[in-house]
Amino acid sequence: MPVYCVRRYGGRVTDAPVLFLPGMLCDERIWLPVWRQLALPQRRYVPLQWASSFDDMLALTGDRVLPDEKVHVIGFSMGGYVAATWALQNPGRVASLTLIGYNPEGLGTDELKRRKELVSALQKGQPVTQTPAYTAQFVAPDFVQEPLVAGVMQQMAQDLGSSTLLAHIQSTTPRQDLTPQLRQAAFPINLIAARQDLIARYELISAITPNLNNCTLYSIEQAAHMMLLERPDEVSSALGQILA
Repeated sequence: MPVYCVRRYGGRVTDAPVLFLPGMLCDERIWLPVWRQLALPQRRYVPLQWASSFDDMLALTGDRVLPDEKVHVIGFSMGGYVAATWALQNPGRVASLTLIGYNPEGLGTDELKRRKELVSALQKGQPVTQTPAYTAQFVAPDFVQEPLVAGVMQQMAQDLGSSTLLAHIQSTTPRQDLTPQLRQAAFPINLIAARQDLIARYELISAITPNLNNCTLYSIEQAAHMMLLERPDEVSSALGQILA
């Protein structure tokens, strides 16, 4: 099982199309720090914030792939679940699959309980996403006061609103365990995991990596779930290696 602590990559990346899928309650802003460091001639974004169901998410993904072309599919968090599902349904259209901050085994008992409580609070109109406790679940302690990390996360949550969060939770909970299918996948798989991630835990992701077909794990140090904002240099370097 190859495991990489990411180093700076300065080589050429692919000319093939690359699809980027955001996480729950995220939009293009979650990817901007990474995009600034990757020169991709065919970068495509899947606006999952527009979707109100899981079928909508899959349809939005497929809409951005032309007939008879292969694409590199990159999904963050919830977008990883959508990306993996779409890739497994369309293996002939996938050049590679990269999952960031996402455990293909699905959601654990604690996370299912947390989501149930979150749905209840949202349905009561409580402003849960602007609380320090909510932010602390996703952001490493070093970044909870950082405007370009916690600030961006909170601004996305405010702009997209509680209805989007509720739709995202209900559309993707529970989540199917995709590891049996990924073991048989014909395309390369890459997992990018952060050491301090409380949502998609590094130790669980590293444990399943050897069981997936043609799978490489990239480790992001000193970051939590919002690694795209916390450590964009390291994430973009990992993607540069993957897409080279």
